[in-house]
Amino acid sequence: MKKKRFAAAILIIGLLGIACEVTKIVLYDEQISLEWCYSVNQWNYLAYFTVIINLLVDLWLITLSISILVKKKRLYEFLILPHVQGALVLYISSVCLVYCLFLFWFIGPFSESLWWANVMDLWSHLLLPAAMMGIWFIVPHTQVLRWRMLFFWLVLPIIYIILSEVRGLISDWYPYPFFRPSWVLFPVGIFITSACFIGIGSLIITFHNKKVVQNKPRLQKIKK
Repeated sequence: MKKKRFAAAILIIGLLGIACEVTKIVLYDEQISLEWCYSVNQWNYLAYFTVIINLLVDLWLITLSISILVKKKRLYEFLILPHVQGALVLYISSVCLVYCLFLFWFIGPFSESLWWANVMDLWSHLLLPAAMMGIWFIVPHTQVLRWRMLFFWLVLPIIYIILSEVRGLISDWYPYPFFRPSWVLFPVGIFITSACFIGIGSLIITFHNKKVVQNKPRLQKIKK
């Protein structure tokens, strides 16, 4: 019964997340572009790292829920592998931290007429990351994470940054202000972003391995 409740809860979170992203894609228009003083349309919106990671997390939650409800053990075990779940926790946590430390102070809240955008920004940058981190602690893990896994986790952000820079050079549109090479704070933005990924990834591996070591005696007693 507890597993079914857990599955139902994460299914609702995943579906709400998908609905949130679809709504933003449909409603993001010139009004938001003018308020941001930054060109945004539906296609550009899909180029944001936040959106990409939010969609990945939503799909992960929905798939995990289904694997529990229909009792697909192999799929469930794959989805909760520490290097799979850990990667998503790293990406969504970095989204939250970069937004709080850097982006919010440049973008700020939208006006009252765009209250729905504020609610969805809160969901995408704070609530969904909090939910994902909570799930990370709830789901039991027995495998330790090797430190080399951090380098594999960093491949996606590195590829994203490179593709964003290449696209920006071609179209003169960058998903984030600090991605523009001509901007005075370009080095600072890249440094903060990189530090967030490396720092959070290191914390995830450290705390995960400590949790595995602490859980081993308890799991051994259960098996006996």
